[in-house]
Amino acid sequence: MRYKVIMAHSATHDFWTREDDLAYYRIVQGAHALEVYSQDVFVRHFSTWQLGVGGVVVSKQPLELNFARNAVESECPVWSGIRKVIEILVIRTLTTAGHLTDSQRKFLGIRFRDVAQRESDPGVWKRVKLLTDPWGEHLPLSALARYTRFVHIPEPGPLAEATHGVDGTFVVTDALLDRFGVESLDEWLVLLAGTGMLPDGCVTPLCAQPGRCDSATSPDRSAW
Repeated sequence: MRYKVIMAHSATHDFWTREDDLAYYRIVQGAHALEVYSQDVFVRHFSTWQLGVGGVVVSKQPLELNFARNAVESECPVWSGIRKVIEILVIRTLTTAGHLTDSQRKFLGIRFRDVAQRESDPGVWKRVKLLTDPWGEHLPLSALARYTRFVHIPEPGPLAEATHGVDGTFVVTDALLDRFGVESLDEWLVLLAGTGMLPDGCVTPLCAQPGRCDSATSPDRSAW
């Protein structure tokens, strides 16, 4: 019954976010689950409450299901292709969202390297608020253009607040490193430099030529 209702609605203009050879996709911001159908057979809900993005996916080809028919086999090539498309659509939705939750920032940060390098318009990512300063204010990646010096201070607090912004210094906390899936300031800077997000003239630890970005050194925080 639910499938029939969905397909009836699909006749309306712009119901589906995307359609390809594998499936129909409807991505809805604010939804807390993704409904998956193997053609006209409902398979399961995937909880997406942390992302705040859900919707409906209806495959055009049968999915390989488990014996109970309530889950897709991980080796299913059709589902593998569908999952990649879903991820692209969710990323596209989040990068244009006016507000992001912490879970949404983590979702984008972990995928930042692969996605940003494929993005035809880097300006899209520069507008995304993936940075957080020591006071908890979320900043777009374009804000990095205002800084020439980067230091790692593990936790936000008096030291981080007193350091941030002084002489063009940007404080990188452990929470920010974790958001991007890296473990050190060096890795974070290499990641951002490789995607063109650092100011012109900056160098990464892998580049020996001098630039206008430098880093502070202290016994309690790493830098480059």
